Amino acid sequence: RKNNMNIQISKIVFTTLLFFVVSCSEESIQNVEFSDSRALTLVNNSAQSFSSAWAIKDSDAMGELYSEDAIRIVSTLHTPVYGREAIASEFTKDFGEEFAMTTIEPLATVARFLSPNIVFGTGTFDIKDANGSTIMQGLWGNAYELQGDKLVMLMESAGTSSTNGMNPSSLAIPQIKGQTYSGPESDLINDAVVAYEMNTNSVNPKGVADLFTENGIMTISANGRAIVGNDNILESVTSSAAPGVTLDAWAYGYREIDESYALGWGGYEQTDSSGSIIEYGQWGNIWEITTDGLKLVIERAGAFSGE
Repeated sequence: RKNNMNIQISKIVFTTLLFFVVSCSEESIQNVEFSDSRALTLVNNSAQSFSSAWAIKDSDAMGELYSEDAIRIVSTLHTPVYGREAIASEFTKDFGEEFAMTTIEPLATVARFLSPNIVFGTGTFDIKDANGSTIMQGLWGNAYELQGDKLVMLMESAGTSSTNGMNPSSLAIPQIKGQTYSGPESDLINDAVVAYEMNTNSVNPKGVADLFTENGIMTISANGRAIVGNDNILESVTSSAAPGVTLDAWAYGYREIDESYALGWGGYEQTDSSGSIIEYGQWGNIWEITTDGLKLVIERAGAFSGE
């Protein structure tokens, strides 16, 4: 009887240990699957596909990198492009004109899983001419959906760097505004936009920083880099505060991509103390949906750079 009891105890101990090992293994696999390093690899793989299709000027291949209802927000255009078909058509136009003899080198610097199938990334890009000389540099912040082992873009938000202010030749072109958003949850996105405006215009850097999640990212063309985390955002906004400059912003669209996250995009303009427009452009942001409203996961905004 004593031997039988020892055998039963051994079985229980073995089963418990086996369960613990299996649980730890599953948790380890899950941690790897949704790790920042895997997210970065996936985003850079997508960026490489983007670069390869650009190099051979394959508009259809470019279009396949986007979801069927994707949003493309780029600084060379006044308003967003909606849908895979329209995006592919825009690349056909670009490859036949401005970017006919160019290559592009995008590089992701930060990427994260927001959920098991939603990823975002931010980084830089360089566009080079046929001689290999850089003719355009900028930043991007994109939202993706994981389909199998590849990402497709839900929203691309990219633009040239403008650390010295908006290009005067671009500023000389009158701004073309899109239709402001009035669809589902318009109050939610409009409240977030108004909060950003008010804190910016009252020169309240902490108020602006508090609109971001704790590890939120500010990737705006005027900074020329991605700024990660509340404290760093606060420092940047404080150092770049411009009394006398007024921000006016509005939303073009809002779309939930997960029960906790949404895309929100729109336009903006800045005026000086005399009321003259000194900058205008677009923004395409990823937001966290909270009980207190929307919080910025990443802000990606920049001045119009078309000519």
